Amino acid sequence: IADGPRMPVAVLRARGSDLPLDFVLDDSLAMSPDNRISLAERVTVEARISKSGQAVLQKGDLQSSLQTVKVGAGNLRLLVDQIRP
Repeated sequence: IADGPRMPVAVLRARGSDLPLDFVLDDSLAMSPDNRISLAERVTVEARISKSGQAVLQKGDLQSSLQTVKVGAGNLRLLVDQIRP
């Protein structure tokens, strides 16, 4: 949630071989039923490819820039063009 704590509200796990990936970011991806995407006006999204396959951000992971978007926005494209130092 863009104006809230920097804690993931939702996670979509996929393999690098699945990219590019079409998806719908909605309450079905929520990590907690008490903290749903539909309760937010705007969210901050990013894409990350983990070398280890773990959720924790690690050195060498590939990632996109953060983007803040209105909930319900469509056609969002995230470019994974950065390497975590």
